[in-house]
Amino acid sequence: MSQPQAAHEQWLEISVILPAEFAEPVTHLFSTYGDGRVSVSQSVDWDLDDASSNRVSSDNVKVFCYLKCDDTVEHRKGMIDVGLRLMAELTNIEDQAERLVTSEEWSNQSFPEIRVGDRIVISPWSIDDGIPEQSDTNGIQIFLSPGLAFGTGNHPTTRLCLNQIVEDYKSSCLEECRVLDVGCGSGILAIAALKFGAKEAWCLDIDETAIRAVRDNLVMSGVSDRGHVYTGSISNPNLPDTGFDYVLANITSRVLIDLAKPLIDRATVGATILASGILAEQLDGVREAFLATESVSITDTCQEGDWVMLKMVKVGNSQ
Repeated sequence: MSQPQAAHEQWLEISVILPAEFAEPVTHLFSTYGDGRVSVSQSVDWDLDDASSNRVSSDNVKVFCYLKCDDTVEHRKGMIDVGLRLMAELTNIEDQAERLVTSEEWSNQSFPEIRVGDRIVISPWSIDDGIPEQSDTNGIQIFLSPGLAFGTGNHPTTRLCLNQIVEDYKSSCLEECRVLDVGCGSGILAIAALKFGAKEAWCLDIDETAIRAVRDNLVMSGVSDRGHVYTGSISNPNLPDTGFDYVLANITSRVLIDLAKPLIDRATVGATILASGILAEQLDGVREAFLATESVSITDTCQEGDWVMLKMVKVGNSQ
C-alpha cells in the first residue's frame, strides 16, 4: 500500500451504507475483489482518552473499497454487484456509490478507526507497512488487517464479547489468565484479552485465511509473544494439557451446542466462558446444551438486537 503509483493511474472507489452487523461479510466481499484497501466508517465522536465517554455508533456504517482501473475492473465490479444484490435479500442496503480517484488520492487515503465501548479502538493496518506505533491512551488499540477474516468489531456478537472483556478487566478478572479463543476469526477477542492483562492466549480456527490474519494481527498489536495460533477446533493436539481460565467462543448456535461439553472440559473450575454468536430465537437450545453438563452457572445474558451472548462460570467437572 505504501509503494508509489504512476501519476496517470486511476482507481474506482465503491462505497455502500448498510447495517453494522452486515459490515463484516461486505468487508470480506470487497477485500476479495478490491485491491487491498477496505475500510468501515462510523458516524460517531468518541474519545479513547475520556473514560466517561460511552457513545456508540449508529446502526448503519459505510464500507469502502478500491479497484484499480485496469482490464479486470469491470469483472471485479460485476462480482461485487452480484454479492451486494444477494446480501440485499437479507437486509436493507443502499445503492452503492462510485467515484474515480487519482493515484495520489488513493495513496493518501486514510482509514477510519472503529471504536467499541469506552476503552477499545480498532485500527485497520497492513503488516506490509511495518509495525504500527502503539498509542499511549486510556484504553487499548488493536491493529487488524482489514477484510482478511471475520471479527472487525462491527458485528454485535463481537461487540458483546469485547464489552464483557472490558468489564472483566475492570474487575481484575483477566489478570494472569490463560485464554482459549475457539473460532477466533481475526483474533480480536484474544488480542483484547491479552492487552487487558491476560497472560497467554491460544487461538483456534478452521479457516487458513483466518490463521494467517491472526498471526499478523498479533504482531501488529504487539502481543505475538503471548499468542499461540493453530488450525483446527477444540480437539487440538497443540493445546496445553492444563485448563484455561477464560474461554471465548464467538461462533454459531449450532457449533456452540455441539462444542458445549468440550469447551467446558478445557476450562478450569472457576473459569469464565463467553459464548456468543447466538440468535435470540436459538438461545434456549444453547442454554440447555451448556446447563446439561451440570458444570456451569450462567451468570449473565447480554443482548444487542437479535444477538445474544452468555456469560458462564465453570462450577465443576462435566459428566
